[in-house]
Amino acid sequence: MQREYFDSDQVDVGDSVAEKHEQVASEAVGDEEYGMLIGGEWVESDSGETVESVDATTGQQLARFQKGTPADVDRAVEAAQAGFEKWSVMSPQQRSNKLLEVADRLEDRRSEIARLDSLEVGKANQHSMFVDLEVAIEQFRYFASLARTADEGRRPPASPDRLTYTQNEPYGVVGLISAWNFPAMFVAWKMAPALAAGNAVVFKPSSRASLSTLEMARTIQEVLPDGAVNVVTGAGSEVGNALTGHAGVGKVALTGSTAAGQYTMQNAAENITPVSLELGGKSPNIVFPDADIEKAVQGSIIASWFNVGQQCTMGSRMFLHEDIYDEFLEAFVEATDDLQIGDPLDPRTDVGPLIDHDHLDDVRSYVDTALEEGATLAYGGEQPADADLDGAPFYKPTILTDIDNGDTIACEEVFGPVLSVLEWSDYDQMMAEANDTIYGLASGVWTTDLENAKQAADDLEAGTVWVNTYNDMFEPSPYGGYKQSGIGRELDESTLEDYTQQKSVTMNFGGLPDM
Repeated sequence: MQREYFDSDQVDVGDSVAEKHEQVASEAVGDEEYGMLIGGEWVESDSGETVESVDATTGQQLARFQKGTPADVDRAVEAAQAGFEKWSVMSPQQRSNKLLEVADRLEDRRSEIARLDSLEVGKANQHSMFVDLEVAIEQFRYFASLARTADEGRRPPASPDRLTYTQNEPYGVVGLISAWNFPAMFVAWKMAPALAAGNAVVFKPSSRASLSTLEMARTIQEVLPDGAVNVVTGAGSEVGNALTGHAGVGKVALTGSTAAGQYTMQNAAENITPVSLELGGKSPNIVFPDADIEKAVQGSIIASWFNVGQQCTMGSRMFLHEDIYDEFLEAFVEATDDLQIGDPLDPRTDVGPLIDHDHLDDVRSYVDTALEEGATLAYGGEQPADADLDGAPFYKPTILTDIDNGDTIACEEVFGPVLSVLEWSDYDQMMAEANDTIYGLASGVWTTDLENAKQAADDLEAGTVWVNTYNDMFEPSPYGGYKQSGIGRELDESTLEDYTQQKSVTMNFGGLPDM
């Protein structure tokens, strides 16, 4: 595939990096121009226009995909309605077997799909390969097992001549919208439970990262009935709005920014469509004076710098107790400095580039604002000095101290590798500051004292509390947010219920009740 740059003034990586990316792209990218999956067919958009998919590191064009329109959403919803008629009538065991087959086929393509996210998003390949795809494949297997074992509800009879029971039924067509920071993983987070519950889906990936979704859809389509899975690519302002406000969609689920969640709720309100939202975060990561310092430092490296901080759960506000503040911060800076920043395709890389230069500018702006408001730069705050990476949107992990909890950097989600460090001494004051945020997605606690752990877990206003671990999502447990971090839960058994609507049935075998 010929190398093509979206902005040659911004992108000028070394020849060895560019050539490596070209080679991997030629092996991993399936088509020079992708269609949209509608009703089992790969079709062009009603607009006749395509959008460029770009390598986050080199600026190289990877492929083109369709610029979808509301008319395409109409086609996809109609196809999904037909697909629902074929998919929903399958028995739970049959649906389970199909989803297990999807997992097996994705396992066979794991390396290829992981490399697509490393190219298009800049994810370190070791993360996309052994975290994102691992979780994605497991989600299909997990919800396949739940589809097979889901039971109908029963209630004790009110009288001998009455029977009351409940049953959970699929919505029909579910609209799913994903974010760019974990493209392949979010396909499974959204599709697996929706399909396991018997729904057909219309999926809209982020226009910043569509290739892994399209390749996963290619694999899924080989297994499921035509129309059970449909993918419409394009902008949120066109495709996303049309999907969330569509009268033929029975349920909407979105992963994205809080602003995107607000728009989704507004659109869905037109038809009173139920929504599930996984949104932003400004998560506290609290270190007690009795913590195992070495373990807490390594865990906080994961909390802070995994996926270059482009994660809603990032522990972006670190609360260090005054007794261990200096010792911990010194060790944390040293551990951060040991991270390998570089080409995401290099297996040694810990920290890859940001998604693009616009996002790099946003991250820089937040750091500049923090320094203007009185913060101290303890580490980072610049691009790495590496000629091979020049021009690519890299930014060193950045640690800021002398932060007030009301500062911009401590209140707003940066969505990048920028950490605010706050010192604490009084537990009640610290906890009040930890909870003083519009968000409530995740939190971390580091302590060897069980009473500290239990008290903090009770007091934190967050959907997830990790104690002596962080970003630990390999075991099924409910994941979702408090406050403006979202509505609903993902990753566990309750998610299956989120994609169904409950019906109550009462059968009367005797006389009617008195008026």
